[in-house]
Amino acid sequence: MEVYARDLPTAGTQLETKLALITAVSQVIHRPPVLKSNEIRSNFQVDVRPLTHPQAHSHLQPSFHPTHTNRSQRLIATLTFPTSELGHRFLSAVVRNPVKIFNNLSPIQFEPSLRNGRRIIPHPQLIKSLKDSRFKETTEVIQELKELELTQKPIPISLIDFGRTCQHLNKPAFSSEYTLCLPSESSQLTFDIDQKFILLTWTTQERSKKIVIQLQTLRKIEACSPWVILELARPPQFEELVNKIPSYFTGPLPPQDKHDAGPRIRVHGYPHTKADVFPFVNNQIRIQFASETAFQNFCSLKVAVPLPKIIAFSRTIVEKDHYDPERIKAIHENLVCFTIPVAFQIESLLHNSILLPYQILRVCQALMGIDECVAERALVQFIEKYSENNQGTKNGLQASKPVYLQVLQEALKVSAQEANLNHLKIEGGDSFPCRTVTITPTRLHLQGPQIEQSNSILRLYQQTENFLRVSLADETGHRLRASREVEIHHLLRNRYRPFLTKGMILCGRKFEFLGYSNSALKDHQAWFVCPFYKGDQLVTAASIRAKLGDFSKVIRIPARYMARIAQAFTSTRRSLTLRPSEVTRMDDVERNGSCFTDGVGTISKDLVDEVHRVLNVGNIRKSISSTCYQIRLGGFKGMLSLDPTLKGKVVRMRPSMDKFDAPDSLTLDIAGTFTKPLVAYLNRPLIKLLEDLGIPSEVFLRLQDKIIRKVENSRSSPKLAGNLMQQYSMGSGSGMPSMLHKLSELLVDDRAVESDFIEECYDLMTVQCLRDLKYRGRIPLDKSYTLVGVADEDNFLPPDSIYVCVQNPNAAPVYLEGSFAVTRSPSLHPGDVRVVNAVGKLDPKRAPRLSSLVNCVAFPIQGERSLPSCLGGGDLDGDLFTVIGLPQLVPKRSKIQRPASYSPPEMRKLDRDCTIADGADFFLDYISSDLVGMIATRHLHIADQCPEGTLNESCIKLAELHSDAVDYPKTGVPVNIRSLPNPPVRMKPDFMCHEHDSSKEGEDYYESPNVLGKLFREIPADKIDIFIPASKIDDDIAELHRIRRTERKKFGGVYEPLDSNDRLSKLIVRRIKLKYPSSEEHRSILRFDDRLREELRSLMGWFGAELMKICKLNSVSTGQAGHHLAESEAFLGVIIMPCDRFQKRTALSRLLEQTSELFGLLKSEIIGSSARKTDEESAEIDELDDNDYRSGDSSERTADRNDRIFALHRAFVAWTVATHSQSNLFGTHSFGFISLGILLNQLFLD
Repeated sequence: MEVYARDLPTAGTQLETKLALITAVSQVIHRPPVLKSNEIRSNFQVDVRPLTHPQAHSHLQPSFHPTHTNRSQRLIATLTFPTSELGHRFLSAVVRNPVKIFNNLSPIQFEPSLRNGRRIIPHPQLIKSLKDSRFKETTEVIQELKELELTQKPIPISLIDFGRTCQHLNKPAFSSEYTLCLPSESSQLTFDIDQKFILLTWTTQERSKKIVIQLQTLRKIEACSPWVILELARPPQFEELVNKIPSYFTGPLPPQDKHDAGPRIRVHGYPHTKADVFPFVNNQIRIQFASETAFQNFCSLKVAVPLPKIIAFSRTIVEKDHYDPERIKAIHENLVCFTIPVAFQIESLLHNSILLPYQILRVCQALMGIDECVAERALVQFIEKYSENNQGTKNGLQASKPVYLQVLQEALKVSAQEANLNHLKIEGGDSFPCRTVTITPTRLHLQGPQIEQSNSILRLYQQTENFLRVSLADETGHRLRASREVEIHHLLRNRYRPFLTKGMILCGRKFEFLGYSNSALKDHQAWFVCPFYKGDQLVTAASIRAKLGDFSKVIRIPARYMARIAQAFTSTRRSLTLRPSEVTRMDDVERNGSCFTDGVGTISKDLVDEVHRVLNVGNIRKSISSTCYQIRLGGFKGMLSLDPTLKGKVVRMRPSMDKFDAPDSLTLDIAGTFTKPLVAYLNRPLIKLLEDLGIPSEVFLRLQDKIIRKVENSRSSPKLAGNLMQQYSMGSGSGMPSMLHKLSELLVDDRAVESDFIEECYDLMTVQCLRDLKYRGRIPLDKSYTLVGVADEDNFLPPDSIYVCVQNPNAAPVYLEGSFAVTRSPSLHPGDVRVVNAVGKLDPKRAPRLSSLVNCVAFPIQGERSLPSCLGGGDLDGDLFTVIGLPQLVPKRSKIQRPASYSPPEMRKLDRDCTIADGADFFLDYISSDLVGMIATRHLHIADQCPEGTLNESCIKLAELHSDAVDYPKTGVPVNIRSLPNPPVRMKPDFMCHEHDSSKEGEDYYESPNVLGKLFREIPADKIDIFIPASKIDDDIAELHRIRRTERKKFGGVYEPLDSNDRLSKLIVRRIKLKYPSSEEHRSILRFDDRLREELRSLMGWFGAELMKICKLNSVSTGQAGHHLAESEAFLGVIIMPCDRFQKRTALSRLLEQTSELFGLLKSEIIGSSARKTDEESAEIDELDDNDYRSGDSSERTADRNDRIFALHRAFVAWTVATHSQSNLFGTHSFGFISLGILLNQLFLD
């Protein structure tokens, strides 16, 4: 709680007043009656500011650190208490006993802080800090303030040196690779305590230059007067402050900082003679101070600045020219001798700063003549071990030349022994080993290979090692984003554009920009390819694009041209190749300028069955089949829905699906199947919209309270935990919900599983659910579904009606009937929610096409306007729609608003045919102009402050701008940031506070009176930190639980043995003997096979290594070396560390995609080829249950019995291997529980 203090006496300085207030407030709250018995003294914060204008009492100034101001200056203050209860107790106490300081006769007046009539909410990170820290006496505060004041004083510096720590004549040294000699009068080191930066600044004739080092990236500081060496986890940020607008600056000018001479511009370094050196030496910086006094001032900082321990350490400064251009050239010449997979790993030794160039040349010599598969695996292991143990080039391994070669030789031996894993068929199917290059402002960072889903281009050419995924990112690995404070246009044009237009030299080859998928564009990723031969034909980026089809319709529209190319790079699964006669055409249904069939065609029953078989979705036994598919077929994209009236194998395509001509491409690629309904969730924009349409706050509060109770009770049994995971779509890749359901049956009494790995998964599940509720308003809904949209091909449905039949794998079909609300995310315009009538079950004779559809929503083709287009401009090419069946969430029809109708902006066209360079320019323009997130956030901000909510004129304007921003990748017309309406009040509602520490100076929050604020405050932030029901576990055990989990994370996920008392193993054996009473059968399942055991042990090692790569790649910890996600996070499919929401969304999407591919491969390998089809029904489709298989033919079940016994045997041995392995090996528990899931799926089939 924040309390405002006024009528402060002018007898003291700002510092003296602060200290007096701390003492006075402490005497109130740290004594009875405010301090209750058995309570510890609470911490609080006092912030004193000068009163700069008469309205300061209603509009508090941004805080800054206390200084020794004049005594006559009028002051104001704010007090922050860790709880509202303590704040109210203080206010009640000072009414009875007023507070006075400096022997002043007039008491200080205290009241809750308000601004513009709204109650100010302290930042949650400040509240957390107060709760976690002890109260400090005034003597400690004085010492801290003195040091804090010291940090505001610039420290003169004279030189900045980039290089490498190394050995010289067997003594520690620093090899200077590039030096900046600075002008003495303007060069300085300063600290930005609020933003947690070290700033190195100096001024030249026309501009100031700045190096920005984030404090959290500091790994180590060595000091030896007059210099210090900073070792960073990642390179710093480089900026320029210009007095005159440079010629290259063409974008809108950001507002000028009052302390700077001009706009701040991101650059990728500073001009220097050693252009090839800087990318390799920018994370070890030697700073020379201008004097001994300056050096001592830096080293004396202890409390105010969170620096690592400063180590007194002497090094000789030498110039070794480790990165001499001739050495770099020699490396590139050597790389030509290796295949790309091997060369890529050698290249990563250089760019990831693992070895020095002369060492890399020796590695090249050591690898000559080695089998390429053995060499690649050995290098991957070498890099892993070398990076973990040494975190880069360190003295120990460079001191003795043979050490790193010895490590490499050991890795080669291990790799050769793992040759038996060559049977893993990763390439040639729907998965491939992806190699990624991240281009940052200063360097290249290489990662991979990592198993990912393929696309039609990679399957066509198969030689996937010639393709690279390239990500344009900041030094943190996050997406580049423009801001009002810093301009990135120069950085994009001068750093990134040359890679896109001129290519990238890597692995001794030249890789060229090829294209990107629509989803990759949002993540700022693209595909590059190097020329290669397919047979006797040379394949280049240009030839690949030319072979895609005829783009003459869009060749003068860069955005549309690139969007058409993007179709080929969508992640898909290949199904089958059609004959030309099997692809037919039909017209769209259009009326009043509205297309009712926009993006959807039809597919015959025979072809659905064939696709179903090829995709191995419930292949052997009858299961729920998808009745619609999202597809790519040459130049066609969109949806195909089942038409049982079509004869033979045929698809019917519409003009709205035809994006470009590719008559020779007849492969039907599947981008999505829909075998079950998806869970429907509320979210913040939709909640606000429904509130404005008349839904009472109490409805949402009851729904949230219901799910909170479900979360609280979920830990009591595996079945309840599985239900919650299923509802929140957690663990679907690993099959954890299905495994828990079967485990509940195995345990009979539904007792908790004795596994700290499972317990940690429960912890993560609980935290993630509560975070989703608090920070996203993500409330799962009963009787509601998220479904893909298709058209009513029977023309049966009247306007404003829908047909929906949903069927879960273990349940009978459900036909929706009655009044429903339908919407599409994101919902910003008041008309984005429609009330429709669901028609229920239909007679197949009257509507044969419509009645055959399952797990989709069919929209009418009657009426004045297409219903999907009324839902935020939706169409039917794969859009998902939310159908809400809870009566209390369906608005009254009288409240429904007119749908939005936006005129599309005129597309940006050229007066010539566009080239791939124009496509590259659009790619970069998108990065600098993507405002979708900003517009949505501004919309929510304004809607909360205006009485009309989303019906406010500014919100209507933002909804239109959001539509334009979403269409920007298609139109090429960006939204002007200056056209965004501003909120009435700069303060944000409390529910917009981020879950991570992103507080900025002057960023304040108020208590929102609307439903989103009420929902937000219902879940205390500390409940999300760790959740254990207080009624079940006392505080001491909760703290012990917290420590155990923290220690597991700290030491890399060290868990207890998988099945320490063999409880589960004994139950499994009992169940096997019960299901297979024949001694011959159950003995064949339970027999021990040494060869198989070794095979599966090797498989587990491979799996653990792949899983670790995924966990490192998707870690959101940007300042910690070697940090990775916990094994439980990957298994459950969550990222628990609070971070930037865009960063988390990207990392989580990538994590789910990669783990899904890895877990799918693992399941196939555990079962083995002769029984793989069986498991793809029960393990790959994890939600399938017993009832799906009961209708299968009995002869098929009999014929499959041997396959099932074979699968059970392999899964049982895999489980045994995991339970008898060291529990500290990464991936062991995931391997074991996936094996257990396969076992249980097979055992509980009829």
